[in-house]
Amino acid sequence: MKIMKRKSRNLLILFLITALVLSGCGAKGYDSASGETEAAQIADASIPEEGAGEGNSSSPEISGQDLSSRKLIKTVSLTMETRTFDTLKKQLEDSIASFGGYVEQSSYDAPGGQSYRYYYLCVRIPSEHLDDFVNKAGKLGTITNQSESVQDVTLDYVDKTAYKDSLRTEYERVMELLEQAKDLEQILALESKLSDLRYEINSYESQLRTYDNQIDYSTVNINIREVEYEKETSDTVGSRIKGGFRNSLYGVRDFFVNSFVFLVSNLPVLVLFAAAAALAVLFLKKGRKRFRKKALKDENGSREVPEKKETSEE
Repeated sequence: MKIMKRKSRNLLILFLITALVLSGCGAKGYDSASGETEAAQIADASIPEEGAGEGNSSSPEISGQDLSSRKLIKTVSLTMETRTFDTLKKQLEDSIASFGGYVEQSSYDAPGGQSYRYYYLCVRIPSEHLDDFVNKAGKLGTITNQSESVQDVTLDYVDKTAYKDSLRTEYERVMELLEQAKDLEQILALESKLSDLRYEINSYESQLRTYDNQIDYSTVNINIREVEYEKETSDTVGSRIKGGFRNSLYGVRDFFVNSFVFLVSNLPVLVLFAAAAALAVLFLKKGRKRFRKKALKDENGSREVPEKKETSEE
């Protein structure tokens, strides 16, 4: 009997939902060709699958859009060299602020000695100022490597937006039905449905906010390396010869400087090794002398013994 009662109540709920949805669709003038059968979705009391109906209907609209209306996520990577490390670091930070951007992540490495410093920046720049920022960075320092990637998320963005709107419509209608419900079992079933819908709506809103942030603010990865001289930007024969000759001179200089630094910095250790080696040589010399003396003594003794025997026999 209880099972029959529950079935009759569920049928009553489905009937009320269907009637409410049909009346709502007639009042708002929904197009049946949009691929969205919301009455069946709510009547089944299940959340529709992602992209059902919206993906196919949104494709023709997207194909007619120009590039400026597409949802593009841009990422630029720059490798820079500079002789004026501190100046470039300060100028870049000021330039980021002037273009309305911000530093998302950074790391600084200063090994000391003859090792050169490194500075890494992960910067978020408003997309409309991305090209201007990259051009200005190229004037502040020497860019040795540059790459750019673009991810088009237009279709996914449109699908998620349409699906979120569909869920919101469903949420509002279930809320209307909840206001009219009086039976406790009906109220609990509708509140459970509303909880599922809220979770789905929040999830899609979070994904869309992430997309908006990545689209509105492009990512620029900057690696700055301190050098003694900046590379030539031209690739002519003369510049290559000049660069190679300069590299050779710096290489010879660095070899002698590094050798001198190594000897001076490791002088205490080298003195200890020299003293140990001198002691070892001294002990070896003394050992050889003792061995030679013993060998000569044994040899002389072996010669004298037969002569004494011969004299005794005579």
